[in-house]
Amino acid sequence: MTNPDVVFVLLAGIAFLGFVLDAFFDRLRITSMLPLMLIGIALVRFRAVSPHELGVLNEFIPYVSALTIAFILFSVGLEIRFGELARVFGRATAYTLSLQTATGIVLSLVAFELFHWNILLAFVFGFGLSGPSSVSVPALLRVVRVGKSLRTTLLFESVASDILQLLVPLTLIGLYQSGSLSIPTVAESLAWNVLGSAAAGVGAGILWLWILSELRVATAGYTWTLTITIVLATYGLADLIGFSPAIVIFVFGLVLGNALLLDAGQSERISWRTSGLRRLLSELRRWFRLSTGALDIDHIQQVHREVAFFASSFFFVYLGLLFQTSELTPFLLLVPLLLALLMLVIRVAFLPLLGAYLPSDPAVRRSERGIVAFNLSRGLAAAVIATVPIGLGIEIPNFLDAMFLAILFSAVVSTIGVFALYDPAARYRIQPPSPESPDAAPAEPLQDSPPIKPEGEPSRPALPRPQGAKLGPRDFERENRSTPDERIP
Repeated sequence: MTNPDVVFVLLAGIAFLGFVLDAFFDRLRITSMLPLMLIGIALVRFRAVSPHELGVLNEFIPYVSALTIAFILFSVGLEIRFGELARVFGRATAYTLSLQTATGIVLSLVAFELFHWNILLAFVFGFGLSGPSSVSVPALLRVVRVGKSLRTTLLFESVASDILQLLVPLTLIGLYQSGSLSIPTVAESLAWNVLGSAAAGVGAGILWLWILSELRVATAGYTWTLTITIVLATYGLADLIGFSPAIVIFVFGLVLGNALLLDAGQSERISWRTSGLRRLLSELRRWFRLSTGALDIDHIQQVHREVAFFASSFFFVYLGLLFQTSELTPFLLLVPLLLALLMLVIRVAFLPLLGAYLPSDPAVRRSERGIVAFNLSRGLAAAVIATVPIGLGIEIPNFLDAMFLAILFSAVVSTIGVFALYDPAARYRIQPPSPESPDAAPAEPLQDSPPIKPEGEPSRPALPRPQGAKLGPRDFERENRSTPDERIP
């Protein structure tokens, strides 16, 4: 039995190492994923974790993965704004679907030729490795600097990729076992998983906002604690019903993070020129009489950001603990490395689809292109697919070994690429906006600048108020009035 004191020291060391890597990323240019994975691998290889303890840890895979996904995807949803997501949704969807389809097909055909598996099982392998991890991408974007539109696109890609990495291989495994494919059944499954899950996430978010609004006095000071318990309960219920928990939690966070748009006390002018989304949200808040004045979104985001950081740090070590291979031959090492390099080549080939989101400054553009290209670390979804055939009694030679080695080498290639190409100072340079790229995000300023007034509202300096003078109703209203764009970044 492992000494509890050793466990406490190890957990503290993992958390501190994750913090150091993030804090000193600008100098080290090494994300926390690979070093923490290597710690997990080393614990197994040097027998710090016995086979019995490893077997016990394997039983906790569903719980650890569920907690990590719930924390990370809820955090991602909190950070994304409706306006930004709507702006990039079409291009991000086209980029994600085309890139993931091409990656899955190429990796599948290579595996089919080299391992001589059944073609369906080769496609299970290829699509299980077809997209970046929804855990590793937020960890990378937490420390690198990219434009707002590009950041939202990469976060959307990671969430969508994880869902497709699970859905497509599981459908193919069902086809392999049954020997028949029903197109209506697959379409129904996709609609239920995507549309139904998104609707459930919206419903859960609005319901929770209504409860917080009705019980604002009782819940004051406990908003985050109560919210995270509802997040975990929502994840479990979504899984029991048959929805995709990842989509439900992501949309739940999206609704909560944009809660100010649902504030019944917000004076927003709605007209025919207003976007359809804002008109819909206006109707929802009027119907439910929602008021989010007592909901401290900034506090929830800050606390949850720290919790998500700890969850992702421990998850990467846990992923390393699960890394199990039998006999490592040169062939078995070279094939996953080849696959990781192919992932990189395919991502580079699809970079032009995101050209509108890249800045015009050559140095900054090169840096952000490098981030997109080397954003290829695979994670939880691939690890789950690696173990599914064994659990179903399907024998596939070298399947598990090749999948885990591909996860490891994708993290290695990603870390080396970010270290070699990422220029931490590039994002601090001021460059003029690109006229040919209207969606490109502006460069971040060197220091905080005052907010820009909306067009049409003249900017007037505040008149000095006599010392000790009290605020009148008009003064209070004028000082606390804000437009939707000022309140919602």
